[in-house]
This record gives sequence, C-alpha cells and structure tokens, in this order.
Amino acid sequence: MKKILISLIITFGFIHAEEWIYFNNMTNFEYNYGVTDVDYSVTRISPDGSVSEIILEDIPYSDISEDGTKLLYIEYEQIEDVNWDMVEPVNFSIYNTETSETISSITGINPVFARFTHDEDIVLYMEGSQYYPDLQLYKYSFADSSSTMLSDSLSFVFDNMTLSPNGQHVLYFKQTEDENTEDNYIDYEVIVSHIETGESTTLTTIPYYNNVGSFWRNNPIWSDNGFIYLTFLDDNNCVQLSRIHSSLGTITQLTDNPCTSEIGYYCVPSILNTKETDLDKIVYTTCSDSLLSNEHWIYDIASNESSYLGYFGGENFVSIAMYQSWSPDGTKVSFSEYLIGGMIAVPGYMRIYDTVTESIDTVGNVLNIDDPESYYVASPLIWVGESDVSIVEPIDLLPTQLSLEQNYPNPFNPTTTLRYDLPEDADVRIMIYNIKGREIKTLINHQQNAGFKLVVWDATNDLDQPVSAGMYLYRISAGDFHQVKKMVLLK
Repeated sequence: MKKILISLIITFGFIHAEEWIYFNNMTNFEYNYGVTDVDYSVTRISPDGSVSEIILEDIPYSDISEDGTKLLYIEYEQIEDVNWDMVEPVNFSIYNTETSETISSITGINPVFARFTHDEDIVLYMEGSQYYPDLQLYKYSFADSSSTMLSDSLSFVFDNMTLSPNGQHVLYFKQTEDENTEDNYIDYEVIVSHIETGESTTLTTIPYYNNVGSFWRNNPIWSDNGFIYLTFLDDNNCVQLSRIHSSLGTITQLTDNPCTSEIGYYCVPSILNTKETDLDKIVYTTCSDSLLSNEHWIYDIASNESSYLGYFGGENFVSIAMYQSWSPDGTKVSFSEYLIGGMIAVPGYMRIYDTVTESIDTVGNVLNIDDPESYYVASPLIWVGESDVSIVEPIDLLPTQLSLEQNYPNPFNPTTTLRYDLPEDADVRIMIYNIKGREIKTLINHQQNAGFKLVVWDATNDLDQPVSAGMYLYRISAGDFHQVKKMVLLK
C-alpha cells in the first residue's frame, strides 16, 4: 500500500474576514502486531470548530506557499522485503488548490522533509533516513530542475530548515567531533547559510542531547527581532529556553528551570514548531520530574516572563507537544500534541488558548476515529486569515552604531572570530598587532556594505606562518571610527 507521510499544501482562495486553521487529520488508523497503517487528509477548520472541510483526501501536507495557492507533499512507499512498517520517500509534488491539480512532481530524489522558501521557485528538502540521524540539506530549483546540497551530516534531533524572517537564510545544526558521546551529551554547531549563494557562517556552539529519537525535534524560532529562540543545556545539564543573536552569535539564557534528572523517556523540552517569525509570545515545554512528561508554558518576549499553560497527559498516556500557530491578531494560539501509550502513538487534540480570557478550548469531540467531528490533529498547524494572503516585504536588520565586539573564544587556539557592526557602507581595515605594536596581519582592507560582520583569524601572519602564543591587539578603522581590543592566543 502506498504511504504518503509528508506533503506540501496550498492555501485556497480564502473567504474575506474568515479565519481557518489547516492541519493533517488522521482519518484511518489500524494497528496489527506492531504494524501501523495510517491515513491523513489535509483539512481546515474554523477556530470555533463550527465549520470544517477536507481539502485533499488521503494526503497530508508539509507546507503552504506564501501566497496560499500551493501545497507541498512528499510521497512514501512501503519498502519491500521487510517485516514491519518501514517506508521510503519516492518523490515530492506541488498541488494547486485553485485548479485542484498536481502541477509539479519531482522524482529521482528522496526527501524526508520539505518546505517552501520565500522564492516560489525554490524548495528546501532533507535527504537521508528518517530512522537514522544523518541528514543532508538541499535546495531544489524549479527554474532549472537542479538540486544543490547546502550541508551534509546534519542531526535528526533539530529542525534544520528554519528560515530567516527575510527568507534569504536557513538555520541548521551540525554535530561536532566529541570524544565522549556515552554521556548522551554532545556539542552542536549553530550554522546559518545563505540559500542563494550557499555561503555559511557558524554562529556559535551549543550543548544538547546526543540522540532523543524520532518524535522529539528541537524547534528553533528565528524571530524578526533578530534573535533565534531555542532550547539547549545549561551548565547543570538542565534544558533552558535561550536566544542567540542571528548575526553576532551571542547567547542569552532566558529561563532558569530546575531539573533533577537528565531526561525523561517521554520528556524532551522544546519550543513547539512553527513557521511564524513575527511572534510576541512563544509556546514551549519543560520536563516535569514528577510527571515524567512535558508541561506547557508561554514565554512573553517583551517582558521576558513565562506563564504556566498546563499539562495535557492522562493516567494511561503522555502528551508530547508538537506544533503551534497563532491567530492573525496574536491573541490566541492553537497547538497540537502526540499521545503515546505503550506501543501506540497517535495525534491528539487541537487546543486553542486565549491569552485575553486565559482559557483553553479543545476543538472537536472526544477522540473517536468513527466520529466525523472528532479530529486527530497532526502537524503542521497553519492559522490563516485575511491578513495572511498579503505578501510582506522582507525587512533587513541593520546595526544602529559602529562597534567592535570582543573576540570569541578568548583565550583561543587555534582560531578566533572577530565580530563588528557597520551601520552604513564604509572602507574597513582590520589589523592584528603584537603587544609591541608591530603589525602582524591584515584581515580586512576593502569597502564593505552595512551589516553585522565577522572575520576569523587563524593565528598566522601575513606570510601564513603560525605566530607564537601571547597577547595580541586587533584594531578596526572605518571612516573616522577606530577601536582596539586585546586577545590571548594559547598554545
């Protein structure tokens, strides 16, 4: 039997002044001796649950195009000669909701995840195995039918296709070399890549779990305020909500949640996944030591405060938080979950939290596969309204003043990164001097455009010869601006 696990969806001629929430509705579930047979249909429902309709039957979606007219989906087929429900991807397609036709079907590649970009001719997708944590990130161009690898050896435990607010960059995570992986912890590089050119920059390195299974993926949010929000470990190996500056790579811990155990079997804290970037609040989860499961919280970006949302598990099952989508006016959030009990895992309810009345409603009846008004809500959730059909012009974030940051790491060996801010175009010169003031190396000496900048020094001189350990000075000159800082090279 053909399996379709991931799809691309298209928004359909929205009725003005109406709001809809799109999701993948599980319409069939059979479990026999460890083999699961599941069918999903693209469905939309009004936020009050009074009206719903199936848009595409027996096909789930992955993403909605920005103009709301296209739907992306990936088709999977059963792998032959295996004795369990193992599938492999065979193609991905784009469905036009205005004409009700599949307008593109791409074969010869094997994506396990896919999403649209802000360029309607470019799709990002991941190749590899959904059963083993080693993925490759590609972009596919419909203009010339080409695939280009952006990165390989990516971890399965992160969402590696988070887009910047202007849609020009993608965020992904690569495992670093670690001699000791037996403690379940490992460092990951946080990398930003330009989708068009493929040029990449490593922002920083963060500690996280080595492997948390296929259900739990760490979901960053790249906010339009210039920060990337995600969860990772603090110095006590407790998962905390933190933010990373998307250009400078500086890290700020936002929560201080206590923990007494490394990780619960059904409990990996994370931000709930979303495509949205203009959020004032974020739904995330923490791991409750007493419940051994996730508890939901809402983080307010402006006030830097969290408020408790609730625990949604039961006596015989646990609730795993999955996806969030906010109403166009930002006062309500819909979120979904997976329910796990024993060997069975199924999508759970769609819940809507009203931040004004501080109340939570469940959409649909009590879960029953034979009830047409009972909705097993699988990701992604996309809450759309009249405001969603307009295309917002990307906003370029620029620094407000010229500055030179402290190098990182410091002390260092063998390389260190120097970051600086240019509020406007300028002739930039960055020099390295020894402690006696003798010129060692010229790192930058040309005109540069405004923006958040960085350059890496590899502890060599202008002849590319290694320099000795000790203290060094680095100096930036840009117009009338000059600044000097110290750094230490270790051997």
